[in-house]
Amino acid sequence: MKYIIHIVLVFLLLNVSVKALSLKEAVNDSLSNNLSLKIEAINVDMAEEDYLQSTTDYFPTITLSGSMSENDYSDIKSQSGSATNGYELSPSSKSIVLSQNVFSGFSRFYSSLSTKEQLHIQNLTQSKVTQDIILETIDAYYNVLLAQKIVQSNKDNFNSVSERFNATSKEFEVGLASKTDVAQSDAFLNNSKINLLDAKINLKNTMNSFYNLIGTKPNNLTFSEVESEIPGTFEEYKELVISNNYTIRIVDSTLNVYNANIGIARSALYPQINLSASRTELEEYSTTIDELTNEELQATVTWPIFKSGKSLSNIRKAKKQKNSQIILIQKTTNETLSLAENIWENYLITDETVEAAKLNFLANKTAYEGTVIEEEVGERSVLDVLTARQSLLNSEIKYFQEQKDREITKAQVMYMSGILNLSSLGIN
Repeated sequence: MKYIIHIVLVFLLLNVSVKALSLKEAVNDSLSNNLSLKIEAINVDMAEEDYLQSTTDYFPTITLSGSMSENDYSDIKSQSGSATNGYELSPSSKSIVLSQNVFSGFSRFYSSLSTKEQLHIQNLTQSKVTQDIILETIDAYYNVLLAQKIVQSNKDNFNSVSERFNATSKEFEVGLASKTDVAQSDAFLNNSKINLLDAKINLKNTMNSFYNLIGTKPNNLTFSEVESEIPGTFEEYKELVISNNYTIRIVDSTLNVYNANIGIARSALYPQINLSASRTELEEYSTTIDELTNEELQATVTWPIFKSGKSLSNIRKAKKQKNSQIILIQKTTNETLSLAENIWENYLITDETVEAAKLNFLANKTAYEGTVIEEEVGERSVLDVLTARQSLLNSEIKYFQEQKDREITKAQVMYMSGILNLSSLGIN
């Protein structure tokens, strides 16, 4: 009974250790562990505080104050030169002041508008970083799969070439193969060994990059096609890019901030109107007044007529920043659409490219198998077999590469459209 339990526990441990990491789990782990995304979340919180602070400028301010002092008056002489007795006073005061800015040249409105747009930009930036992480994760996931495939293909190639070298060496010993055949086999064997070592090093580096990005080891990854919601036509895709692409949306929203900055700069030319109400209670105000209560309502109008041209200069500067941003929007839009079109064109031919690579791989596989048979009956040389085996290896790796590129291209199309998220990938 103990023996059976031991076997069951070992089986369970093995199942845990070989549990596959799906694309869904990789993306979720990446979004949970990525430090850049955590920083963006903090930036959103700070932008919310900035917006909150800008809205509080509409509320009045209340100030409480109090004071107490000790005064000793002595050696007092009147204008006639006669001396009078000294005295002491301990004056104190308590006051409350309520003040409200009634009009500030619309600076509060534009300041609030500016911080609101900055909050919107920060939210867009956070969404863009999320997309960046998802795209990087998908790329890293398929890169590991490709590197693993390449290692396995090179292992198979090395074993095949090793067998060919051993067979050729034995044939040489009995006079069925030439010294040249042995040398050619040895050269291909050494080359396949180098390729295998390079592939293993590349796999290790790729797995390290995966771990650094996602925070999870790439254990037993499984290949699956990206489930996508890609538009059916280029025109639909182009409209999505223009309206949803986060890079374009961020520069568009930045223009709104510059528009608000122009309003803030212009506000310096308008009058400022403030109202204040105060109530002050004084004790031992003077030798003749023991207590005094003073209530005051005051309206203040301030109109800056001239500030050495600084206000006008700030307005001109704000307008130039706006004009620069308009140019940047056009430049960003053109560059983004150009990149999006290139990605779309690549996407349209990915299925055909994968199919062509598959057919090429199958053709090379058939050619290699035929060459081996023909070599056995003396119609082909050892070099022909080794060359066919190398062609098979190259076509197999190319087939894997095209499969990987197809999935990455689909993700790039969604990224440019601004729709690369967990739900659109179908992995939520």
